[in-house]
Amino acid sequence: MILERQIIHYALFVSAFFLSQSYLAQKDVLKLLPGSKKANYFEETDLLKLEGDVNFEYQQNTMFCDSAYYFEKAEIVRAYGNVHIIKENLNIFCDSAFFDGQAEKSKLWGRVKMRDGDYKLTTDSIDYDSASGRATYRNHGVIQKINSKERITSKVGYFYPDTKNYHFQDSVKYTNESLTMTTDTLQFDYAKQISYFFGKTKIKKDSADIVSTYGWFHTKKNLGYLHGDAMFKDPEKTLFADTIFYNDSLQKIEAKKNVHFTEEKNNIRIQSNYLLKDESKDVTFVSECVLAELIQESDTIYIHSDTLRILPDTIDDQKMIFAYHGVRIFNTQIQARCDSLSFIETADLMTLYSSPIIWSENAELKGDSMQIHLKDSLIDHIDIYDNASVIMELDSGTFYNQISGKDIIALMKKGKLVQTDVYGSATSIYFPEDEEQTDSLLTIKRMGLNKLEASTLTVHLDSGEVTGITYRTQPTGVFYPMDQINIKDKWIKNFKWNPMLRPKDFSTLDND
Repeated sequence: MILERQIIHYALFVSAFFLSQSYLAQKDVLKLLPGSKKANYFEETDLLKLEGDVNFEYQQNTMFCDSAYYFEKAEIVRAYGNVHIIKENLNIFCDSAFFDGQAEKSKLWGRVKMRDGDYKLTTDSIDYDSASGRATYRNHGVIQKINSKERITSKVGYFYPDTKNYHFQDSVKYTNESLTMTTDTLQFDYAKQISYFFGKTKIKKDSADIVSTYGWFHTKKNLGYLHGDAMFKDPEKTLFADTIFYNDSLQKIEAKKNVHFTEEKNNIRIQSNYLLKDESKDVTFVSECVLAELIQESDTIYIHSDTLRILPDTIDDQKMIFAYHGVRIFNTQIQARCDSLSFIETADLMTLYSSPIIWSENAELKGDSMQIHLKDSLIDHIDIYDNASVIMELDSGTFYNQISGKDIIALMKKGKLVQTDVYGSATSIYFPEDEEQTDSLLTIKRMGLNKLEASTLTVHLDSGEVTGITYRTQPTGVFYPMDQINIKDKWIKNFKWNPMLRPKDFSTLDND
């Protein structure tokens, strides 16, 4: 809730006196009460002049002052010196007061104070125009709740007693026990029960900070709207957007356009054009060009997708993240594409679905689905399920070392692919190197093509080069010198190299 409901009483408080002025147009007669020390009537000017401890009733108000001038025909009353006006439980103090029944105007000026049992208003002067139904102060006003820290200050204030609306303008500041608000303009529509604020607005409520250039708050429904460089920040999260809408009763917050969302405790940052957070369930839904940053101790994983969901995990108050459609991943260790993914924080496990592709250095990994296992914020290994393959580019695309099988476990060390364990119909195609010394020149040459097939294989790697192969069952194999390579043995089944699909940078994930 941005504004406490108590602020409504400001309009009602000031209205209590000026509502009585709606009968200024009615014929009324000043009733002199005991106490005046001197009274003179001047017939030629229709003036009744009262002096010394003046006490009278006029238009249902009891008034005290040092002196008063009453023009009955003109329906004008002027009161001077220590003016005190009483209307029911409302007390008004000022240096002078003026009432014009025919013009339907009244004015209080000079150290004006209005007070009832709950609030007091202090200002330099107040004007009231019955025709427009507006009371105004123009030279700084303060409204203070008695025995409370709740108060509002502004340079200009407008009150509409008939509608109970108010309008504060220029250097507006509202404070209470838990909230501070500064803005250029603050309006309240009594019929709609909505407070509006205009201009650069800053709100601090408890531990939350709120900023926007325009907004409103529905006092009964606990609905709020922020627009224009809007920001909401508390110890757990920070949200920037063009527009923020929130439902305090349902604990839901919605943001649109240029959304930037950060959850500190979960080390996640999100950019998008739409976000909906249900704080009662701790569920976040994000869509429209999503870029999420999963901040790890030693690295950051960037995820781009059409849609993102963040759900609570019942274990250790951690998160589960689900990204859908057109998913692209960038990290210093790997880059990837897939249709959708899930990330279980407690398990340090990211699962990629629907024929994902992962790139690591010069290697391309493919399968029907994959699981990325993290350890100490680094990728420990990648499980590739069904139609699994690893392809490594050599010599700028002249040759490709290739591994395939039903499933593959790809082990990584310090961000580098160092081993693949292949299970089911394991195949390895690689081009071993040989060193040739000519005088002082060392030349590395490809010896030929080596192809091995077995039920399982473990292939050891260094920068894409095969450094060793371990097998548990006797493999079948063939070696072709470079000039005798059989073209059908040069490629694994369904070989395809996809460099154009590889994300190049986190900042261009939405275009890659």
